[in-house]
Amino acid sequence: MIGLDELDCLDYLIWLRTGDRVAKRLNLDQASVSRKARRAVAAFGLDVNKSAGEWDVVGDPTLLNLERQVHQDCRWKRDLPLRIDAQYYSGPLLLDQPPQGWLCGAFDFLDVAVPLNLLRHGVIDVWIGGFPDVPDDDDVDFAVVHLDRLPTHLVVSPGHPLTRLGEAVTLEDVRQFPCLALPDGASPQCQAALEGLGLWNSPTAVRRYSYEAWEGRTADEVTVGYASAFSIKLFPVQQVILPIEIPLTVGDSVVVPRRFADHPRFLALVAHLRQRLVEMAPAYPELEILPA
Repeated sequence: MIGLDELDCLDYLIWLRTGDRVAKRLNLDQASVSRKARRAVAAFGLDVNKSAGEWDVVGDPTLLNLERQVHQDCRWKRDLPLRIDAQYYSGPLLLDQPPQGWLCGAFDFLDVAVPLNLLRHGVIDVWIGGFPDVPDDDDVDFAVVHLDRLPTHLVVSPGHPLTRLGEAVTLEDVRQFPCLALPDGASPQCQAALEGLGLWNSPTAVRRYSYEAWEGRTADEVTVGYASAFSIKLFPVQQVILPIEIPLTVGDSVVVPRRFADHPRFLALVAHLRQRLVEMAPAYPELEILPA
């Protein structure tokens, strides 16, 4: 086995991506973070490499992942701090004041694969994913608790040509313009729904959320974006919601390794999140809170 602090440095580096964030979280200097992280991978004959802002383990991580499971079990059983992350648009709302004993990530995921891999291997303990791009309810590895639902809207900047059509605008009109898209497979359920409508046709290579690389692209007054009542507040300039209903409902779903689904700490977290939604509801008329 390796020390908790060494594996923490490695996993926090993979999770939070920068030595500065990890150093502040663990109250270490960046040199210590790097040294301990490399000591952790070296113990398993591995290495770490950073590419495009992401840290990856080089080599066969099978034994490392088994060790992570041991450390994760220890966190849950010994009431140690647990790690939670969420989507970029709902994380800051639902976890603005996380329950005691929970440590939050950077809320910058733009795909499904990265957070699910972190959860699968015990790097993080809980993920609040964006429905419909979450595991199935009968998934073998994960338990899923659905919290809420919101409609998706097509939005454009105030100067967009489509705004001149008013209530007469149609989906065919929208198809004449570029529409935001993530890399192929990043959000497969949403991608399929929007591609089926002839949208999702202007991809970006961005892997982590930044306003400039995602919603900010609508500032060109040509590109069409998507927003829910939660995410539309991220635009610094008020967007125009096009009067077109599209068949895409989104929401927040809590994902946890199935073996922890009945743990008192997880049940308390879900109760906290539901209460937070109840408090938020008056400000979000479109928000549908799902029954427990």
